[in-house]
Amino acid sequence: MKGMIILPMMFTMMTALVMVIISVLGFFLASEYFAKDVRKSARKKLIFINIIIIIGFVVLYPKLLDFSYAAILGEIVIMWYVLQVFLIILGILVKIFRLIYEKSRHQEIDESKRRFLRGVIWVPAISATLYGGLYESRHIEFVEQDINCKDFPKLNGMKIAHLTDVHLGNFFSVKQFYEVLNQIAHKSPDMLVITGDVFDNGKINDEAIKILNAFTPYFPFGVYFCWGNHEHMRGIEHLKEALSKTNIKVLNNESIKILSGDKPLYLLGVDYVDERGGQDAANMREQYLQKALTDVPESAYKILLAHHSIFIDEAFKHNINLTLTGHTHGGQFAFLGIPIIPMFKYMRGRFEQNNSIGYVSSGAGSWFPYRIGCPPEVTFFNFKA
Repeated sequence: MKGMIILPMMFTMMTALVMVIISVLGFFLASEYFAKDVRKSARKKLIFINIIIIIGFVVLYPKLLDFSYAAILGEIVIMWYVLQVFLIILGILVKIFRLIYEKSRHQEIDESKRRFLRGVIWVPAISATLYGGLYESRHIEFVEQDINCKDFPKLNGMKIAHLTDVHLGNFFSVKQFYEVLNQIAHKSPDMLVITGDVFDNGKINDEAIKILNAFTPYFPFGVYFCWGNHEHMRGIEHLKEALSKTNIKVLNNESIKILSGDKPLYLLGVDYVDERGGQDAANMREQYLQKALTDVPESAYKILLAHHSIFIDEAFKHNINLTLTGHTHGGQFAFLGIPIIPMFKYMRGRFEQNNSIGYVSSGAGSWFPYRIGCPPEVTFFNFKA
């Protein structure tokens, strides 16, 4: 219980700190995107709005989440700060360009050109903010991945759907969850695997579990689930009990045989382990995977479900054929498909080593409702011999 209280407090303080940093940078760079005659009043308004938002956030979070229009309010605030970030980045670039120009020409850029540059900054900043907040973050891509199974011909033609990081709550409703599951089912995969961070709101988790369970008949080989860190935060004992009464199979450091024969198919699932625990966390991941591998024959085709992408390290070490993960959201901010802030070793997409494949999905949702260059996804793995 104590840890559950500390976590929101840490999140609140860290978020407030980020807001303060953005506000300070925006204040000092205002000269690059506000005209000289309005700069003073614009700075005052900017700092006033930011102070009100920061104080309101620190005082009222997480009570704000229960507010009926919390999602709309949250999206407006997030886009407000994202807009400031874009203005700061573009302001820095313009400042560098201006200084280089002035140094090389030995003269200052005249006011008319500076006014033009200030105006130009606003167009991409506003466009990117609206695109990422109102369009890209809300449009899920259905990504196809081909898997070569020539040594396992029995798998030829199999299709597995992978769903992760839905983050049910203010920014992903139960209705949206139903619609996504309906779209997945219409693509007729043999199996649905889910790698955590789905049930992220105590008020709607039970309803979401009922909806997911109602879809299980559409997947002939079943629906399988492994825990993410947000399930641990949202009352995992209750979730365990609720899921135990459904046809959804939770794989918690264990395996299940899907296909028999001399080259069987086994599905493995491991519990969430953070990478920040150093060697202790690495040892725990190894223990979890070893436990899941118990009784799995060497000749089997092995698919591992893990929430954190760092498990790909252990999967490569143990020659797991295919590892499906999430957690990273692909970074949510990317340029030409490359994450702008590479916070994790395995951020997004497909990784291969010897005959092992690891895949990091960018996830179907997010608790931070903004994406640019990194759309949400549901992934389908098509096995071809």
